[in-house]
Amino acid sequence: MFELQDRLDSVILSIGDMIVDDWSGFAGVLVRRRHRIDAFGNLMYFWDIKWIKNINRFGESPVNHPGVSNYIEEEGLKLSIVVEMIRHYPTKRGEHEF
Repeated sequence: MFELQDRLDSVILSIGDMIVDDWSGFAGVLVRRRHRIDAFGNLMYFWDIKWIKNINRFGESPVNHPGVSNYIEEEGLKLSIVVEMIRHYPTKRGEHEF
């Protein structure tokens, strides 16, 4: 359990980072971090994402795709990155390599 938490803590998200959802083939840029309070008074963070279509895939635009949300809860996004459902390309690297 501690190993998973350490891996989650090591994922640092920033505005401008690129993410790629391998399942849908869409790429997105993190554009804003928002905080919300849930029904139990817990502070939660969400990321607004600007999705773009992966040029190597055919099909719907991310805007019209029912499985694509314009925001993702931060801890869920980090978990998706750790388990490699979503690839994360931080802006700190200076360039994105695919």
